[in-house]
Amino acid sequence: MDWTIFGPIAGVLGLGATIYYGRRALRGRRPPPTPATDPQGISLTVPPPPPGTTRAQITLTIDYVDGLPEAAPKIRDPFLEARKLEKEYKYREAIQQYQACFQAETTASQRAALHILIGNCFLSLSELEEAAGHYRQAETAAKEAGEKEGLAAALGNIGLIYQTRGELDTALDYFQQALNMNREIGRKEGEASALGNIGIIYKDRGELDKALDYLQQVLEIEGEIENLQGEASTLGNIGLIYQTRGELDKALEYHQQSLKIEREIGRKEGEASDLGNIGALYGTTGELDKALDYFQQTLKIEREIGRKGGEAKALGNIGIIYRHKGELDKALDYLHKALKIQKEIGDREGQAVQLGNIGIIYKDRGELDKALDYHQQSLKIGREIGRRQGEASDLHNIGLICSEKGEPDKALEYLEQALKLFEQIGARIEVEQTKQSIQQLRKRMEEPRGQDSGNV
Repeated sequence: MDWTIFGPIAGVLGLGATIYYGRRALRGRRPPPTPATDPQGISLTVPPPPPGTTRAQITLTIDYVDGLPEAAPKIRDPFLEARKLEKEYKYREAIQQYQACFQAETTASQRAALHILIGNCFLSLSELEEAAGHYRQAETAAKEAGEKEGLAAALGNIGLIYQTRGELDTALDYFQQALNMNREIGRKEGEASALGNIGIIYKDRGELDKALDYLQQVLEIEGEIENLQGEASTLGNIGLIYQTRGELDKALEYHQQSLKIEREIGRKEGEASDLGNIGALYGTTGELDKALDYFQQTLKIEREIGRKGGEAKALGNIGIIYRHKGELDKALDYLHKALKIQKEIGDREGQAVQLGNIGIIYKDRGELDKALDYHQQSLKIGREIGRRQGEASDLHNIGLICSEKGEPDKALEYLEQALKLFEQIGARIEVEQTKQSIQQLRKRMEEPRGQDSGNV
């Protein structure tokens, strides 16, 4: 008997981080988002199963500059040059200029600011260990100076490191500390960043209603303080929540609003994220050529600005599109390129996504043992970092492989585990897809097997 059932769920919600520098926001109030229209007039509300492209969420870092703009020339001049280089995405050159500031005599507060700025540059380059080291030094210097604003920034940015590593409970603790401290000193911009990062943690956990509540709080604050950059970031993140829920029309509205603002203020990293998210949405609707065009635009920008993490996500997304176009060799090539970069930069969540997606390609080829190995590697990482939606996707896909191997009881066990997780996190598209897989499998199990052993 042929035990083949519904198709795999590819790399659901491999989320990456785009850096938001709160202190560099341009001013000017924006009206609330207005509905956007699909230029092709296509309804996005009843999609086929998603192709599993990686979506980029905006993670909110904090710049803390203390008195550096007004410091003595030996500090101020390299600082201002570094800020200019950052705007040009020349992060390594900026780091050199920030480090040049230490050649002059600096206060503890200034050292805290410089270490935060250097850490943010390393985070933009996806060099997590270097970033973490500077954030820790900033924490120490801020405590020495008794500077709560700098300490709150350091704590929040340390939380980002743990979040990127997939250590969500530890990240949440740091974000909560940063939130409390920002509220204590009345710093609205820091409060918005901390609330947004907490919202993203709940999103990663699959608690979508709670995530949406936090992000709506952020959007309200950003409007109050007229922070266009933060507003764009938050609009994009709200779009991701609706995308996860399967409310694609609403998701597109938010992503297009975010993209419009990012282009107005000339923020390339935000533009790349929005283009990628719109590409993922079109991939979900099966409009593969349109999705590929958006992902190619994203890849071009990510390479221009030197963001390795963003480049890896774009490569992986292009690979997924080629898989859905039936070009499996090309898909594998892109996915392995993405995996290589994510291993180099220590992005464990990204590794889990690409390992699972490579497993799907091998399943497409009929190489089931190799497919199973890749999914089990992905599942292991997903469980270690608390990536529940990725864990559910891998369980679903392992169930499909067991089905094709003629092991229906084992397949049903994995699919039911996947369904339970998808229901817990509110992933409605994947819930329906997994229910359909289970329904088809049960129907096959009830049919007479005849003389067939049950293998595909």
